[in-house]
Amino acid sequence: MSLRFASAISPRASSGAAVESLIAAVDRQMTLGMVDLVLFFSSPQHVRSMEKVTDRLTETFPNAVMVGCTACGTIGVDREIEKKPSMALWTASLPDVNIWPFHLRQNQLENAQNPLDFERLVGVSAESDPVFVALADPFRLDLFDFLEQVNEYYPGAPLIGGVASGSYQPGRNMVIINGEVHNEGVVGVALTGNLKIDAVVSQGCRPIGKPFVVTRGQHNIILELGGHPPLSRLEDVLSCLSPEDERLARQSLLMGRVIDEYKEEFARGDFLIQNITGADRSSGAIAVAGPVRVGSTVQFHVRDSESADEDLREALQPYVGGDVQAALLFGCNGRGTHMWTDPGHDVGVVRERLGRIPVAGMFCAGEFGPIGGTNFVHGFTASIALFRPGRLPDAPG
Repeated sequence: MSLRFASAISPRASSGAAVESLIAAVDRQMTLGMVDLVLFFSSPQHVRSMEKVTDRLTETFPNAVMVGCTACGTIGVDREIEKKPSMALWTASLPDVNIWPFHLRQNQLENAQNPLDFERLVGVSAESDPVFVALADPFRLDLFDFLEQVNEYYPGAPLIGGVASGSYQPGRNMVIINGEVHNEGVVGVALTGNLKIDAVVSQGCRPIGKPFVVTRGQHNIILELGGHPPLSRLEDVLSCLSPEDERLARQSLLMGRVIDEYKEEFARGDFLIQNITGADRSSGAIAVAGPVRVGSTVQFHVRDSESADEDLREALQPYVGGDVQAALLFGCNGRGTHMWTDPGHDVGVVRERLGRIPVAGMFCAGEFGPIGGTNFVHGFTASIALFRPGRLPDAPG
């Protein structure tokens, strides 16, 4: 048996009509009874009907693990629907793949003191080489604590997904696990077995100037870059830019921190992008949205629609003409029509580069994805899980 995938999206305002259209669309693409994994995304307009919707999905896919959440916009097939009623569905038949569902609450994270504790929560050990797909509530869960534990207890294991964005009030976002609807925690699956999942994280930026080493700093404040105040370094960088890039840097400037310091040269994709949150002209210091590490290498970056488009295409280039069969797409709610005039940019690029594969996902209030083998929560990012066949089973001797 081979992998099979399907995706669907519905803009219908009626929750009942929307879910029926999703099921009908998937039914045209694969056998419903063979579905092993379902991911479901819904706009907040359908929250009042969520239990009925999930009951219908559970009835339709009785043998499947299902996870989902609410979002300000959904992604499916070749469309991105923002700020309007919508639902999106992604289904997979995964023979020879183990699917381990989990729902973690904050108190469980706090009580997990070692790898064995965490293994009991998610169902898999680090030795099984899992890939995690996770959807989280942003208010009642410490996202950074969750990521820190995954990084510590499952070193090198990718975690892809996003933060629910259906509401900006605590208790109003829904996360779904196997037909149960909750308003807190993180839901997801750990996948092991005969399947390849590659994580593509496009942060939508490009570096400007040259790299600098942080020679003095504390907490989230950079006090010196290469022995000089950061603002003086920035002025040197700006003075060498084209007028267009200088204008862009003064409007949308970010800081990138190198993840792998052992590389000889650094290029786009080697940096964890952090927002610059403030500056002090008297000292020349710069504050960033994240901890500062003395001795680390950093470089100024800029972001605009052109850079974001170029970065996504470059990130997908290694897979063009390859064996990718499906994708999950988690995009920042600051992308979409906030960044491009026409809707559907990110899913359009994925389908343009990789073919008419099943794609679904959502617009997030933060995106999970690995950079340099470590998982982070990002902003303004497209975090994508690409599904490829695993190794073929050995022929009988």
